[in-house]
Amino acid sequence: MNHPSRAIPLKLIRPAIPDYVLAIILALGSLLVVVIFSLLAYQLYFLNRTHWGARINGQDASRMTRAEVRQLVTKEANALLSRSVTLVSSEGSFTLTAAELGASVDIEKTVDLAFSVGRKGAFWADLKAQKEAAKAPINITPVITFDTGPANNILQNLANTLNHPARNAKLTLHNDLSVEVVPAQSGQTVDISASRDAIRRAILLRQQAPVNLVLYTTPPKIQDAETARAQLSALLSQPLVFTFEDRSWTLPPETLAEMLIQQETRDANGFGRISVSFNQAALATYFYDLALEINQRPIDAWLHLDTTSWTLIPIIESQTGYTLNVQEAVDMTVELLQTPFLHQLELPVLVDPPAVDMNNLEQLGITHLVGSATSYFKGSSVGRMQNIQVAASKFHGLVIPPGATFSFNEYLGDVSVENGFVESLIIAGDRTAVGMGGGVCQVSTTAFRAAFFTGLEIVERWAHGYRVSWYETGSGPGLDATIYTPGVDLKFRNDTNSYILIQTKTDLDAGTLTFNFYGSPLNRTVVVSDPEESNKIPHGPPIYQDDPTLKPGEVKQVDWAKDGVDVTVYRTVTENGQIIHQDTIFSRYRPWQAVYKVGPKKKSEP
Repeated sequence: MNHPSRAIPLKLIRPAIPDYVLAIILALGSLLVVVIFSLLAYQLYFLNRTHWGARINGQDASRMTRAEVRQLVTKEANALLSRSVTLVSSEGSFTLTAAELGASVDIEKTVDLAFSVGRKGAFWADLKAQKEAAKAPINITPVITFDTGPANNILQNLANTLNHPARNAKLTLHNDLSVEVVPAQSGQTVDISASRDAIRRAILLRQQAPVNLVLYTTPPKIQDAETARAQLSALLSQPLVFTFEDRSWTLPPETLAEMLIQQETRDANGFGRISVSFNQAALATYFYDLALEINQRPIDAWLHLDTTSWTLIPIIESQTGYTLNVQEAVDMTVELLQTPFLHQLELPVLVDPPAVDMNNLEQLGITHLVGSATSYFKGSSVGRMQNIQVAASKFHGLVIPPGATFSFNEYLGDVSVENGFVESLIIAGDRTAVGMGGGVCQVSTTAFRAAFFTGLEIVERWAHGYRVSWYETGSGPGLDATIYTPGVDLKFRNDTNSYILIQTKTDLDAGTLTFNFYGSPLNRTVVVSDPEESNKIPHGPPIYQDDPTLKPGEVKQVDWAKDGVDVTVYRTVTENGQIIHQDTIFSRYRPWQAVYKVGPKKKSEP
């Protein structure tokens, strides 16, 4: 069944608000208004004043105007800048104020910092900051600035006083030979930049302790002279004595001091020191002068054998040779620096005993005639005979030690008037001419034959340019020996184990020259062949030469004709049955023409 609908109006029913609620709301609103107005009033009050909790250098700066804060900052700045700052160095201390050292306070910036407390830029943030500052005050340190000029000036003035260079150790030898050492000293320099930074930190931190200036030290390059002083003092405390055998030489300290040199040295670590060394050139000069006193060549004894008693008699006394080793002496003296208390040194002298010592004649074993040779010169000129006699005397008494080589020219010496020689006929080039020492080859030929027939080793022998009759008398051709100083020599070696004594005998009346060799018996056999001649060349026609010194018509023969020929002589020497020498003595003689000197023709002759 359908029923008709009817609209029913809606009625809004408002709840009733109790009065006490309304009273609360009203009270809260009023309180809010009061708070807001209070905050606004607080902010307006502190608009030109510092907030609670602002402090300047520990002093309360709350609720102060800018002028009041400035006054407080100025007071604190004056107190801060008048504080004493003590600068300390190894040479004393210096006290100045912070202001004198260039410090100043930025008052306005410090005031601004005080007014920044509680002011962050946003209202609620500021309220929070103001609340925190009120609970925990914020201390503002005056803003200090520095002018580097005053500190630099002060530090530079101090540096002028404090700075000093390093001083090297020094060694001085005085005239009285006393030794003085000036010790080394490190240098120091004020580090202005680092010292200025230390002063700034001390002022900023209100440091009460003194400020140590920053110094850097410079070590001396030469730090030690004491070692050299000790060496020098010890070395010069006594004379230096050099000895050799029973002789001595004294070097006084004054002279020794002149031979010493000071020098600077560094080790691998860079440590420098004064060292003392010897002037080795001066030492060498001293020892070279000493060597003139010490050095002497060894001299072999020359002997005469009395064949009746077989007694050896010294003709020339033997002498021991001495040679100072200069370099070794220098080195030895230089080493004294390591042992400066040693004041006596044995000189390094080389002792060279004579090969023939007159103090040991019995040990020479000269008891027999072991070889001999005689040549003939009868009919020679007076000058030639004198030269033969003088030259032969140069070898009388000579002793040839075993193994030694005999040199004719060495013992002959200079063929000169000063040595007793005169002019006579000599072979000069391709002719016979008058010259100094004619006849000496008679002596060299005789010496050669004595060595040849004794069986000694022939080292050097030269034949004459042409055959000379003097050298073939009593002997065939091919056994002559010419010499010409210094290039043409006669040499033979004593290849025996015996000392060989040479004795010469010149008989001017008989015209003979003999070389006798004495020594110990030799078990040698000498076989010499007859001369073999070959390649004969006839001599040319005679030569006639004008000679104004002769009388008119006078003819004088000065050269005799000789055919040219090659001559060979063989020698075999055996010892104890074994062959020790097989020699071929070869001589090539040129053909030689007869030469006649002719006096000038008579005026009447056409």
